[in-house]
Amino acid sequence: MKKRDGYIDMRFAYRDGRTVAERIYREGNSRVSASIKDTGVVPVYFFIATGGGYVEGEDYLQTITLAEHSHAVITSQTPNYVYKCQRHIETTQETIIKVGKDATLEYYLDEVVPYETAHYMQDTKIELEEGASLILTDGITGGWSQAGDPFKYHKVGLKTSIKKAGKWLLNDFLVCEPEDDLMAELGYFEGRTNFNSVVIIDDKLTDEMVKTMQDMLDSLTTTCKYGLTKINGGVVLRVLGDTYHDNRHLVWAFINFYREAFKHFDPINLRKLDMKVK
Repeated sequence: MKKRDGYIDMRFAYRDGRTVAERIYREGNSRVSASIKDTGVVPVYFFIATGGGYVEGEDYLQTITLAEHSHAVITSQTPNYVYKCQRHIETTQETIIKVGKDATLEYYLDEVVPYETAHYMQDTKIELEEGASLILTDGITGGWSQAGDPFKYHKVGLKTSIKKAGKWLLNDFLVCEPEDDLMAELGYFEGRTNFNSVVIIDDKLTDEMVKTMQDMLDSLTTTCKYGLTKINGGVVLRVLGDTYHDNRHLVWAFINFYREAFKHFDPINLRKLDMKVK
């Protein structure tokens, strides 16, 4: 394997009625928190970037493996800040995930915040076995610039591919190039500055359950634009809003509704300031 600026390898197994981390390995600028016991027997881990973000040209890899029947929660500590890439050298974050039979992974990525001139590619590859389930989040903001104007970065790509038992469920690739694209226009961010996505893969989701999810979303008071789409074996929620706080409230209302109403999971607390949604 080529040398990376940061590397994490995590492997989980199910033993004696609970999930345990068989391997937690890290190199370079990447760190992993100790397990946080806020969800009963389900382990929770935070990925930590020691520099507080990514620097031009850096290359990171994360591999996550869940064995049969295991259940783990993994999240990033903060938004993924991508600092200036003044020479237009791409910064990359690759994640390879394998979820075993009847296992569950909750992988909560915070938003990408690209600084002025940032050039970033995030590539997440997920393979699920039969009966496996997944909750995945990601997103991107308008970014940061010295003048305070949004969309001053060079290019950001968020690529997500999901297969189950070798069959494609989702092949999603969001590419934002503000130097060439009118980011405020129809078909892009449409006057908003924050985009978030939630993907849920669950074989047990029925049309009636998806309708219940939609009714719950429609009952919320929000200024965000959103859309819920049923895919083979799951659903995808897209959200556009004026702030990441607005988006997160909608996203977490949706996630918590699914977790508690359909999966009967214990309430989750990731110790992030805007997690509580009523």
